[in-house]
Amino acid sequence: METLTLADFDAAAAEFDAAVVATPGIDHFCSSSAWVLPAAEALMPARDPWLFRSEAGFAACMHNDAFGSVEPLELAWGLACPLVGHDLERLCAGFAAECLFRRGAWRYLALSGVPMHGEVCRAVVRHFGPSFPVRVGASTVRHVASLEGGVDGFLGRRSRNLRKGLRQALRAAVAAGIGFESVRVGDVAAADALYARILAVEERSWKAREGHGIAAGPMCEFYRRMIRRLAVDGRQRTLFGRHEGRDVSYILGGVLGQRYRGLQFSYDADHEAFGLGGLGQYHQVIELVAEGVTQYDLGTDMDYKRRWAEQVEETVMLVVDNRAGFGG
Repeated sequence: METLTLADFDAAAAEFDAAVVATPGIDHFCSSSAWVLPAAEALMPARDPWLFRSEAGFAACMHNDAFGSVEPLELAWGLACPLVGHDLERLCAGFAAECLFRRGAWRYLALSGVPMHGEVCRAVVRHFGPSFPVRVGASTVRHVASLEGGVDGFLGRRSRNLRKGLRQALRAAVAAGIGFESVRVGDVAAADALYARILAVEERSWKAREGHGIAAGPMCEFYRRMIRRLAVDGRQRTLFGRHEGRDVSYILGGVLGQRYRGLQFSYDADHEAFGLGGLGQYHQVIELVAEGVTQYDLGTDMDYKRRWAEQVEETVMLVVDNRAGFGG
């Protein structure tokens, strides 16, 4: 397998993303370069590259000297699968051989975002299992809505109470003069201007008032870097709610293939009564259906997401144990 620097990996982002899309069952968006590179740069501690490429795909990890562990580029949520490609058997065989050759340098190998009983899981167990114990760690649940059948099909799979509440919110928004604007940008400068609009709404939200928003700290930089990458690739999708000439809500997401991944939404706390979170999602669905997107990934488990989606997708963390060989 070819060893890559982080700069090499960044330069191969398009090739890596194609390998991500070819990998069945994983969280494609959160395994892609637009997610894992900003996470590695903005959210994770300083680590050394443990990046490999072969004709079969990529093994995209980092080495954490503090713990003697090999980890995915993104381990903040554990959504990214670091093993991606069109031939997972060959990929895992090669990566297992590399890890065995370097067994004195690591104690644990953490492989997040792995679909239980899927191809990645089977290949890991088959090729690491003879040399190392492989354990199943924490699981992550995501909620996904189908957009098949268009807006009517999407709404038809929602509860009667949700549809009723949405109709009432739509009427109230129209009466109050609230409208919605879809914004797409295509370069870094425009992405930064877009992010400034998003942060202006975020700073007036309940999230910011309670210290949970993305307007400051590492999360602010994480999303700044992600939006830049999504914009340059033409995959950024943002929709604003507007009232009396100013932004009062936003919903931010990105697309990969035919799937949209919701990332963040928020609204001006003074406009809370209008249900702008649900209205933003509804209008975003309209936009996505118009461009042919077929799935809406709402992300990790929260109560409201269960009402907006009908599919559940679960991945796990696999932990490969090399305590016996570490330091040898």
